[in-house]
Amino acid sequence: MTTREPRRILAAVVGLAAMLALTACTGSDSTSDGSTSVGRSDGGAAAADGGAAPAAFAGLYLTDDVVPVSESETQVTLASGRSCQELSGMLAAGQWRRVDRLSFGKLSEEEVALIAGFGGIPGDLLQRGDRLVFAGLEGGAACTATVAEVSRGKITLDGVGLPGKSPGWVATTRCYLSKSDGALTVSLYFDTEAKVGGQGQVVLSRAGDRYEVEDDSSALTLALLRHRGRYLDSMSAAYADLSRRPAGLSELGAGGSFAGGATLRPDPAATAPDPAAAGPTGVIDLAGLVDEDGGGGQIKVSLPFSCPTVIEIR
Repeated sequence: MTTREPRRILAAVVGLAAMLALTACTGSDSTSDGSTSVGRSDGGAAAADGGAAPAAFAGLYLTDDVVPVSESETQVTLASGRSCQELSGMLAAGQWRRVDRLSFGKLSEEEVALIAGFGGIPGDLLQRGDRLVFAGLEGGAACTATVAEVSRGKITLDGVGLPGKSPGWVATTRCYLSKSDGALTVSLYFDTEAKVGGQGQVVLSRAGDRYEVEDDSSALTLALLRHRGRYLDSMSAAYADLSRRPAGLSELGAGGSFAGGATLRPDPAATAPDPAAAGPTGVIDLAGLVDEDGGGGQIKVSLPFSCPTVIEIR
């Protein structure tokens, strides 16, 4: 089995569990460049005084060739003729500090584009004061950045060897709304102060005035990583060396007593999505999960999330 096979590429959306199933069980918590936190460049102080930042994201440094194409109070999409590496450096050169980063290392542009369709997006976690945003970076020579507010609060990861409730953040990278049945698909990354993070994709099926998660592998993909540093950095190191399975990585699935759902505000099915408006927020609750490796007993997960926008699909 090679890393080019579609099944393994799609598995990268929720980690590297299936992608690395036949490789050695060792790992690393350092990034590919050896760093865990990157501050502003030497020119950051001067850069902070220039550029026209979007109103909702004061302190972002942007040159005139980086143009906002959509904007709300919780997200802005920036188009540029720059590479993603250049755009990443620019966003961290103002008053926002880069505190974590996800890169896909050894994957090709085609593989990265495929993963992006399932919500797996490389990018930077940026902080200014008590605000935290995720800047998803997509494209080659003409990179687009989607800078979106990150949900903060208590995350529940309850089970053997897990921390229970811990402060953390959740970055919602994609939200798709099905026009045919009203299902909302949410893709996200998260991390906790207890140093357990993860990522996944959850399909919320409409059931009356609620949204439920069906007991089906196509409705839920979720991976956890116990790490020693930061979640995105740790996953970047894993993508940089696909021959090594990260220590502490586990993939979760629905057990025999699984139950999952979410209550959303506002209801995404009430009106057609407005690309300039913030999407629904809520909490995804999943109980009766099990580690697909067969150990650890039942696991409960609760994740706050906030869709920066909602994309309609058929």
